Amino acid sequence: MKKKILQIGPYSATGGVSTHIKRLAETFKENYDFSFIDESPITDEKQEVFNLRSGHIFKYLSLIKNADVVHIHTAIWWLLVIHVLFSFFLGKKIIVTFHSKHTLTNSLYKWIIKRTLILTTKVVVVSHSFYEILNYKKVLVHNAFIPPILANEEKLNKELINHINENKDKKLIVGNAFKLVLNNNEDLYGLDLLIDIAKKIKQDKLFYKIIYVVASNDDKFQLLKKYTTIIEQENLTKTLTLLNYPLSFVNLILASDLVVRPTNTDGDALTIREALFFNKPVIASDVVDRPKGTILFKNRDVNDLYTKIKNSFETEKNPNTVGLLNENYFSELNLFYEKLYN
Repeated sequence: MKKKILQIGPYSATGGVSTHIKRLAETFKENYDFSFIDESPITDEKQEVFNLRSGHIFKYLSLIKNADVVHIHTAIWWLLVIHVLFSFFLGKKIIVTFHSKHTLTNSLYKWIIKRTLILTTKVVVVSHSFYEILNYKKVLVHNAFIPPILANEEKLNKELINHINENKDKKLIVGNAFKLVLNNNEDLYGLDLLIDIAKKIKQDKLFYKIIYVVASNDDKFQLLKKYTTIIEQENLTKTLTLLNYPLSFVNLILASDLVVRPTNTDGDALTIREALFFNKPVIASDVVDRPKGTILFKNRDVNDLYTKIKNSFETEKNPNTVGLLNENYFSELNLFYEKLYN
């Protein structure tokens, strides 16, 4: 009989954690029975997955009661505490995965979380820097990357495919963001840097094309509106295309020549893992430890980023050891979750 694994986190939201939860369930569906509690804002009243924000406490408790293992992915500290407490009192094996340091940046929250984690069975963190923060024997370090199942990836729309084909004589650079937000009064995802890069590309008359995807139209800081205006006023539309809708970034990576991740803070970015997995060169800021094979540039330094972009096209690409050639990755992944859940 299969073990019942309850996954709790932002199931329906666009982003790396949601993708991780879905891929985890899809990859190991033959081994375990998965159920879900979604913490995302309700966007579809008819969605099949139970949403915590519906307020149905008995359904919430029933899902925990019926599970053998409760696997928590939440980034909201007080929700994490609630999930752990209910799961503990119902006698469940509890796994917590931290996908970013954000939950642990506040000293009070960290103090509460560390004491709550005493009740858990295992804690998974995505880098050694997390391990140093928590410093528990039960903490395991393992990246959150689960390879995509290409058959399940939505195809790029015809308009985008045509746009890519129209620019096939250019090197294609791609980047993405869930939504445009500020961190320390700077553009967290660094789209402003790529606009400056586009200006340099235009000035130097290089055959490069940037396509940048913003999945959400939530524009709280009016950055999307601001950047769209700048792109039009600076006549950068032939160099930089801004897409404001969700799509399969995996398929866009496959069509690209280079992936960029110019964030000013980060966790274990799915975008970087996917680029490396598909043997695509990827450039990222040096704000956190990045996976082996990532090309680093100085955070918020547009000149260094531009230099690294040009160098990446001038240097002969060597296959990385993280990509498709690593046949052991899947067996190692299977072994890790087998030990985690059993």
